[in-house]
Amino acid sequence: MFSNIVVPVDGSAPSFRALNVALSFSKALGSKISVIHVMEIVPITHIQSQKLLDKLEAYKKEAQDMLSKCSEIAKEKGVTINTILLQGNPASKILDFSKDEKCDTIIIGSRGMGKFKELILGSVSSKIVHHSLCSVMLVK
Repeated sequence: MFSNIVVPVDGSAPSFRALNVALSFSKALGSKISVIHVMEIVPITHIQSQKLLDKLEAYKKEAQDMLSKCSEIAKEKGVTINTILLQGNPASKILDFSKDEKCDTIIIGSRGMGKFKELILGSVSSKIVHHSLCSVMLVK
């Protein structure tokens, strides 16, 4: 356990705390860490507005900047991480990634930047806990 960790990040404070927990495990145990961010697909069949295209590009840049920030945090702690940007349904992509990469642990923030912040356990983290084939650690 804790040899191949995936940490989903969404820019929320709990997701960065989850990253710090994973980095601590990596320093102590030599764990491999993959940090992923999943961009939700915009449900549009035809994009005709330049303004919308610009917003989508800004969203992608924001996601890439978030992953770069994760790399910087890891580097400051002397840990090398792998960052991946995915697109699709966040819970499904996280579960698929953890299975495909044979991860033994998912370390995830208990609540993210989703629409239902008032829930005790976020919808994505709840799905991960209930459907993951590997161990899951929730970080508040």
